[in-house]
Amino acid sequence: MVFCRTILAFFCAASFCMWAAGSALAFQGADSLRMGETVTGTIDDGAFRHVYAFDAQGDVLVAITMSRASGDLDPLLVLTDEQGAILAMSDDDGPGTDAMIASKRIPADGRYFVIATRFGQEHGSTAGDYELLLEQVGTGATETTTLRYGDSVLGRITHENPLAFYFVRAARGDVITITMRRTSGNLDPHLDLATPDGRVLVSNDDDELAAGTLDAAIRNYAVLDSGIYLIVATHFGREAGDTEGSYVLELARTPPDELGKRPEEARLIDYGATLHGTIDDDVPYRYYRFDAQRGDVITLTMRAEGGNLDPYVKLADANLVELAQDDNGGGGRDARIAAFTIPETGTYHVIATRFRESEGQTAGEFAIQLNGRPGVVGGRALEIMYGATVSGMIDSGQPVEEYVFFGQQGDIISISMERASGDLDSLVTLYDSTRKQIAFDDDEGENQDALLRNFELPRDDMYILVASRYEREAGTTSGAYLLTLELVRAGNRN
Repeated sequence: MVFCRTILAFFCAASFCMWAAGSALAFQGADSLRMGETVTGTIDDGAFRHVYAFDAQGDVLVAITMSRASGDLDPLLVLTDEQGAILAMSDDDGPGTDAMIASKRIPADGRYFVIATRFGQEHGSTAGDYELLLEQVGTGATETTTLRYGDSVLGRITHENPLAFYFVRAARGDVITITMRRTSGNLDPHLDLATPDGRVLVSNDDDELAAGTLDAAIRNYAVLDSGIYLIVATHFGREAGDTEGSYVLELARTPPDELGKRPEEARLIDYGATLHGTIDDDVPYRYYRFDAQRGDVITLTMRAEGGNLDPYVKLADANLVELAQDDNGGGGRDARIAAFTIPETGTYHVIATRFRESEGQTAGEFAIQLNGRPGVVGGRALEIMYGATVSGMIDSGQPVEEYVFFGQQGDIISISMERASGDLDSLVTLYDSTRKQIAFDDDEGENQDALLRNFELPRDDMYILVASRYEREAGTTSGAYLLTLELVRAGNRN
């Protein structure tokens, strides 16, 4: 659902750009919008978009909110310059489905336009009254207030100055915590973490670790993209809030060695990255996570770098269901999961531990390395290597599953497809790269299992291996299977 809203929002923006660029009269007749004055309007099928104009000086910071006042309206805000270039856009960044551009720096003196509309614009289905508010919340001097990890700053929120802005430079993989603690008055602190164009990423009003107070905290936020981020310190209700007082704001980063002790605090690792850690009796597991596409081929290596550590590495899916593991495949005592093909697009976990895991007796420093590449045919088929066993499911929704492998003329191979659950009547078929069928089997194995035994490959080629069931799409059996590709004897390797 989030993905669909994101895609539709993109097309909304694209549609607006074409509307603005395609007509010199696009912004003529725009209503005037003044700083600090609330205006009202109605969005429906007869008028799905209203345009407002305001003049502003360069380097000031503005905040724009569009709140639903009646109906089921799902507000959408767009801020543009005179040429129609989008400077900021908001869909659900405010409370509920309200739109809010929390802070946007005006790039230069001139006229700017606010487009108040609804999600989906002309294709949207919501309607109702709205309130629109434009406010100046700072100047360029405010924007240069940059915090570093470990900083603690004092501030004050009042009716006249309800928002304070701070910037922080963060790197992908950083896990940050921001706290805002009241020190005087009746202030009810509220925190937003946003992108520089005002898109709110996460908010907090009441810190769950500070019960009995009104203090706010954004805890253990994992940064996904390196760059500059905006911290907005305010009070409950933001501009409409009625509490005042002083506060202390602190910014901290969790040290890398403290990350990954639990699955929910898994450390980000990217393709090509090498990270370091320590395994001992106090921390026998280290957790990492990465996103992968179906068909990606990955290799995981865990090397001992100190102590007497005997590395053991596991790969698991988003639910921590184990997919592969290795103890000594990396040479010596090092662990290595080589050429594993990702079965589905999603998040995966790497679990770095030691032989016998929590019961083990070795300890020391290690390096974990993740390498990955897209599959040779993308996600249309999964790669399988000689000596590998993969699992899958055949049913009416997925009656066939394709795999590819590279073989050489004269290679003698065996392929087995064994039923692991259900009443599956296995069928395995081998094709060359032109999709010409060259071998198949249905019941050569036991219990309706399929087995191609000692088949000689006719030439150097990429071969397609199809796992299915008797009668394929027309079949009625289903269940899980284990598919094994074995090189019995290598052919000509000259």
